[in-house]
Amino acid sequence: MSTVDRARNASDSELLADLTRGGDAGARAWPVLVTRHSPTLYAVARSFQLDRETAEDLVQTAWLRLLERAGQVRDAGALGAWLCAIVRNEARRLLARRREIPAVLELEQRPDGGEALDVGLLDGERARALRLAFARLGEECQRLLRLLLAEPRLSYDEIAAALGRPRGSLGPTRRRCLEQLRSRLPKGFEP
Repeated sequence: MSTVDRARNASDSELLADLTRGGDAGARAWPVLVTRHSPTLYAVARSFQLDRETAEDLVQTAWLRLLERAGQVRDAGALGAWLCAIVRNEARRLLARRREIPAVLELEQRPDGGEALDVGLLDGERARALRLAFARLGEECQRLLRLLLAEPRLSYDEIAAALGRPRGSLGPTRRRCLEQLRSRLPKGFEP
């Protein structure tokens, strides 16, 4: 039996041990784990009614967590459940952020039916705050966000090629960049 066949027939515990050892054994273990668990992880992500790209991002996040914490997994036999829990937790966090309702500025109506506050002035202030927050982001985040907002719209593969990065790293990086952007906006900012 070849080493590749042995890896395919190995338990998650054996594969995780190989992964933490690294080297050739880890290189053989990784694709087997990804092939074995990705369909389930993707199904868990999609069960939250997320779009395809967001679901892929969550699956990639789970794999990144495994790379970061492979030596810390307590029950290697429950690796699939551990990975699914990461996807579920990330999906819940994402959905909770989407449900946050920004403070809305109430506009009083003038007797003639117009708005009391100059809406154009508010739009200008919002745009200025967004530009300032964007300017304070790092170069990598600025490039990624510009490419994501480019017209005509670019595919993830085109963006990955332009940045010289793996496609799977774009979603987690996009999420971090958007969180950084949000943190730089004034409190109560309404897009």
